[in-house]
Amino acid sequence: MTSQVNSKNNGTSIDRSRVKILLCDRNAESCEEVSTLLTACCYQVISVGSAVKVVDALNEEWSSIDIILAAVDLPIESSIEMLKYIMQDRHFKCIPVIMLSTNHESSFLLNFLRLGATDYLVKPLCIDEILNLWMHCWRQPKNLILAA
Repeated sequence: MTSQVNSKNNGTSIDRSRVKILLCDRNAESCEEVSTLLTACCYQVISVGSAVKVVDALNEEWSSIDIILAAVDLPIESSIEMLKYIMQDRHFKCIPVIMLSTNHESSFLLNFLRLGATDYLVKPLCIDEILNLWMHCWRQPKNLILAA
């Protein structure tokens, strides 16, 4: 599988191997499954198992993280507090946050969008969703490397 994707919008391509994703899921099996998909699509992945570890990873590497994928199946309060914390920090709030959920209920997911999440995906994920995650980086163009 190639690490470059052509954007249909403007004819540019992006090197997904330069996109770093911070993945948070307390369910080890689910985390491994999503991490495997991300890696197969050539993304760089940092996996953590709690909202607290997301904050720790951001404090260490915020400038190199392009997208945060965070499972809502963490304790809901922890997910909400994590998202609020990210949105209140001037550096972190520029990183797109995509919530992962097994719950299809729109009112449940809209709450996260109101709090600042960029988008949400419902598990199980399909390969096309993973291949196109880089499109969420438009909010943070500083790290994207356009391939020639």
